[in-house]
Amino acid sequence: MDAFGQEGKMFQKCQGSSLNTTQNHVSVIRCLLDGCSRVRVTWLSWCLVLFSANAMAWSDHATLLWPLVRSVPQLQSATVAAEELSSFLDAEKDGLPAVLAEHEDWARQSLPHFSPTPTELAFSKGGANQQSDQLRVAFLNAIRVNPELAYPLYRQRTVEDRAPLGSQWLWQDLSFLSVGTSHVAVEYQPLSAGVQVAIAHVVATASDEPDLGMDIGLFVNNGTEFGRRYGFGQQPFGNPNLDYGSQAPFHMGFYHLDWLTRAAQPGLLQTYPLWRISLYDRLAQFAFETGHDYWGWRFMGWALHYIGDLTQPYHTVPLPGVTTPEALWLVVQGRTGEAIQLVSNRHGVLESYQYQRVQTAQESRYWEGPLLSAITGVDAGHQLHPEEVLTQLTKESADEAANLDAAIERWVPARFVSDPEFEWTGSGYEPDVVDLVAQDGGDSAVDALDEVVKQRMVQFSHFARGWINRGLAHAARFEKK
Repeated sequence: MDAFGQEGKMFQKCQGSSLNTTQNHVSVIRCLLDGCSRVRVTWLSWCLVLFSANAMAWSDHATLLWPLVRSVPQLQSATVAAEELSSFLDAEKDGLPAVLAEHEDWARQSLPHFSPTPTELAFSKGGANQQSDQLRVAFLNAIRVNPELAYPLYRQRTVEDRAPLGSQWLWQDLSFLSVGTSHVAVEYQPLSAGVQVAIAHVVATASDEPDLGMDIGLFVNNGTEFGRRYGFGQQPFGNPNLDYGSQAPFHMGFYHLDWLTRAAQPGLLQTYPLWRISLYDRLAQFAFETGHDYWGWRFMGWALHYIGDLTQPYHTVPLPGVTTPEALWLVVQGRTGEAIQLVSNRHGVLESYQYQRVQTAQESRYWEGPLLSAITGVDAGHQLHPEEVLTQLTKESADEAANLDAAIERWVPARFVSDPEFEWTGSGYEPDVVDLVAQDGGDSAVDALDEVVKQRMVQFSHFARGWINRGLAHAARFEKK
């Protein structure tokens, strides 16, 4: 369980820190919190629906990650044998209970806002005589993910190996969620057990998998049978009535909130990406140790999804560019809905713009261009430890949030990012976002936003490569002699 103890101490230190608030605002803030129950209820209400439309960070993680993994020789040239989840579970059902119990103990001791796994969901050795499907469901319940997904063997195709018509799966073959703009044209190749597949494909494909619905419906008020059993309680924020809304607390990490926001809306502290990252990291170590390298890399890819999400500043700060006193003043004025709509639109515009630029560069095979080379990265020696999710990754994202938000406001047409009456998601403008920016602000606007995306891609590359290096270290540690 390397780094778990230190990671917990780091988490508590980060959660205990506070941002300075000017003395001029203290008396007003105290009045609002202590004396104005209507304001507090309003504050809680807007936090509940915050981020409802944009519970995803980067669109299509697999395509985003591909320029990086294709450039790492150990991932591109080496292959692993695809293995059904049920086969892995059947082979290791005696060892898994201790691994999961150990991680559960760590989470309870180290994560202050962790909701413990109900005892009845524990994966136990008593399942020795269970059928394969029963083992699978028991495991999915034990790690508290959506058990209604199939978790089949497949890989996402890249721009370099499109499939002949009719030989591929599409989004709707893998997920119950509506297909988004970035996944409409994505193709997936079904795999047979035992077939050799490049590690690069395993990692890239798995890094997008949590957005298929793994974290959907897990709360008691999400209307699912498993959500009522999983022990997470009421959904703390995000709109539980929208497709992607219920995954928000698992894909957003508000680990650097100021003292006032923590006091006014403690539900924002109930975020679970760190738990997911550490859980999948531990499962990956166990899979490598027991000779199941395919699942070692697939688990590492699952964790990488949340690492990628946290490089998106809108997933680490509730209202970028808005100070806490300003947020409270918005509440008093009844304008919180406007602020939330602007954040939602800017979040969506950034995702759309990033996806279009990166996808276009890959379609053109412009691997040496500025955007794709930013993803490829150069810090091959860095290895990411889970504790750095708090001390570095989310801190960097949170620190950059205000500047990022200001740049989007400056360079994107005002209608899309400064009009609270406009809704970006579902507007139909997503595929044309680059042309719309160019028409409004010319080449300078495109260059400026390209630089914004490039900076985000450099951060993504740094931490993604560090996590891949961690996976390589796990694999090397347990490599058969």
